[in-house]
Amino acid sequence: MRYAAILGQVGLVIAVPIALGAWLGVKLDEAAGTSPWGLLLTIAAGTVVAGAGVWRLIDRYTDENPVRPSTDRAREAGRRWEADIRERERKREADEEEVQR
Repeated sequence: MRYAAILGQVGLVIAVPIALGAWLGVKLDEAAGTSPWGLLLTIAAGTVVAGAGVWRLIDRYTDENPVRPSTDRAREAGRRWEADIRERERKREADEEEVQR
């Protein structure tokens, strides 16, 4: 559900500035008679604003959800794996000793 909210935010951050730019461009072209240049320029400006908005969302998301370097995560996983193996071997040896008694 959380990822759906993030995708919704990204969609709005992209769609709203571009749609607003297109609407303003059409109105500008109607008023100034500069078709299609007003439309093209305001859509480009909306795209830049949308990109900045997505960048800000990504920056905020990564600040809230830091990811450790993969090497640290790999080392930690390796240590857990080795500890599991040692524990299984210890249990197996204890079972073998019990059987021998």
